[in-house]
Amino acid sequence: MTLFLLVAPRLSSAEEVPFRIDGRVVRADEAKRILVVAYEHPATGEHIEKEFAVSESAGFKDFKKLSELQKGDLVSFDYLDYKGLPKAIYVMRIPLEKTYFTHKEIAGAVLKARSNHKVAHVSES
Repeated sequence: MTLFLLVAPRLSSAEEVPFRIDGRVVRADEAKRILVVAYEHPATGEHIEKEFAVSESAGFKDFKKLSELQKGDLVSFDYLDYKGLPKAIYVMRIPLEKTYFTHKEIAGAVLKARSNHKVAHVSES
């Protein structure tokens, strides 16, 4: 009888898988390269404020420097979950002028439109 032992390969830092968070800026500190973001945990709905180090090589979209971020700005960013302080590697500011909908809001609107369409057909009969 042969026994095989499967060992998951250890990821190197180049292969680490980033996580994504969408939230609101609480504070951005250009000098210390720190970003504090408030968000709701997707599974529990718990309100969380978390501090992230922003790497020197981090990419930015819709702004050029951390000092441009204001309290309350919507952001979406990718980060690596290091022990201690997680590191943001790509930060995107989401313009408030644009309206974004969640999948739940879109599904609700579609269902409402369909039910209104069915009611209209029934009343025409």
